[in-house]
Amino acid sequence: MTTSSDLASCASMKVLNLKQDPGLKDAMDADALSLSRLLQTSMLRMTGEFLNEVAGTVDYLAFRLSQDYRQYGVLASRLQDVDVSKLNNNQRMAFFINVYNALTVDSLCHLKTLPASTLDVENFWTTNAYLIGPHTYTLDQIEHGILRGNKAHPSSGTPVLSPADPRLEHRLPNLDPRIHFALNCGAKTCPVVRVYSESNLEAALETATNSYLLQEVQVTEGVLKLPQILEWYQQDFADDQEGMLRWIQVYVDEAASAAITDILTPGITGPKIQYFYDWSLNTA
Repeated sequence: MTTSSDLASCASMKVLNLKQDPGLKDAMDADALSLSRLLQTSMLRMTGEFLNEVAGTVDYLAFRLSQDYRQYGVLASRLQDVDVSKLNNNQRMAFFINVYNALTVDSLCHLKTLPASTLDVENFWTTNAYLIGPHTYTLDQIEHGILRGNKAHPSSGTPVLSPADPRLEHRLPNLDPRIHFALNCGAKTCPVVRVYSESNLEAALETATNSYLLQEVQVTEGVLKLPQILEWYQQDFADDQEGMLRWIQVYVDEAASAAITDILTPGITGPKIQYFYDWSLNTA
């Protein structure tokens, strides 16, 4: 059941899955992981439907006015009935990755005016939430509290869930840094979204990591350009920058790998490192 503290937190958040349209009730009894796959599959289908492939933009206005989006709302409301405690660690990881990515797009669809960047939306990651079982989860709470095992948020330096928070029961015991290449925050430099399941989790995470780093890590005019994810979450990959570079080296192309070798070799003046991130939103 939903506790009084959860109701209080709902009041301070934008909980997007509280309402349900009885006329669109989906009778299928899906378990938590199946439901999360349905949510993410539905979001991907709608994004494709309203994508301008030439311009690379999404028409979010048409998106949120569509019948499919109303149907999605029914699916999202059913998250209130799932029991996350029944999921093993791999199932829980796949579930929360799918839900995070679906919640990101749903949060954008709820905005009256779309920003140039999600950075322009006040408290975007700390207020938009879903009610999952008896507890609310914001984007930050899913990413940092659950998927990162409640490691400190890179901005605040503190965990997002307190030691007494009942949601800590669902945090992942081991942080897999490849989650950073599976989560999409709505920006252009974010990774491509996939649908995750227990059976495809390992292969999908490995593919996502390889695809993202091959595309984003580049050597240009003597500069090794790295997505800022690697700077913000360096401690998730290794204890220091050297360790992080060694971690990503197996995924990058030949030129980037050679540049990393030069950087890590004593006595060789390797290329400079430059971090970048494009927060622009793809909107029509």
